[in-house]
Amino acid sequence: MQRSRRAAVVYASLTGLLAAVAITAGATAAAANTAGFCSASGAQASCTETQAITGPASVSLSLTVTQGSNQSASVAWTADCSLAGQTGQTSSSSTGMTPLAVNLKLPFANPDSCTVSATGTLTGTASMLLTMTYTTGSSPSPAPSPSAAPPPAGHVVKGYAGKCLDDARNSSANGAKAVIWTCNAADKAQLWTYSNGELVHNGRCLNDQAWGGSGTKVILWTCNHALNELWTHLSNGEYVLNAKGYRLCLDDPAYSTRNGTRLIVYTCKDSANQRWQQP
Repeated sequence: MQRSRRAAVVYASLTGLLAAVAITAGATAAAANTAGFCSASGAQASCTETQAITGPASVSLSLTVTQGSNQSASVAWTADCSLAGQTGQTSSSSTGMTPLAVNLKLPFANPDSCTVSATGTLTGTASMLLTMTYTTGSSPSPAPSPSAAPPPAGHVVKGYAGKCLDDARNSSANGAKAVIWTCNAADKAQLWTYSNGELVHNGRCLNDQAWGGSGTKVILWTCNHALNELWTHLSNGEYVLNAKGYRLCLDDPAYSTRNGTRLIVYTCKDSANQRWQQP
């Protein structure tokens, strides 16, 4: 029986598995992005994940048994890509023992975009997770001018209706409020970094306060790599909280456009008020 990508992540051991599948051959943890995932359970469990990815340098798949014993599995995939007006397609399949990792051969090096569809299937009875990750190419940066000012320590995280993730009063104290405010890249209160799953401002991490769950306001707190301050940024723009079974997203409540509105975590629904630009 196939489950949705969010309801599927219910096993206590899944935290470690998702951390592991993000590190695939040819990609480092810092460079890998999670495009999406699906899961299934039962006899000959199978699920299909399809994602549109912008600017991939490489795409990888990982099929892992989340409950039950490792066993033989197969992954079949198709990649439809475009580059400078040209289109191309590649497809293949791979079989092996779980955990099974597959690096896709794309029709172009560093394509403009790709739509990748992959199906994972187990041979026996167990629960499985199929995860799709990708890396993006990097272009050489020009040498800085000796007189140039140093770059800002972070970037804005742009959300709904031109509002950005903002640290109220640019605080660095535990419990500082996370709000929305009109985007302004010159405002230090809106400069964030995203690394190893943490959204960081002024040395503090964006945090689901007291592990509260859906409807809880988010705050800044000492970074400790706990699940309630780890976020997976999906290709649709959602920041998915790793705590509470990967079901909650960073949310601008009620599509607010009022400066100072407190941000919350809320059940993921792929809506405009849950889509955020990665810093």
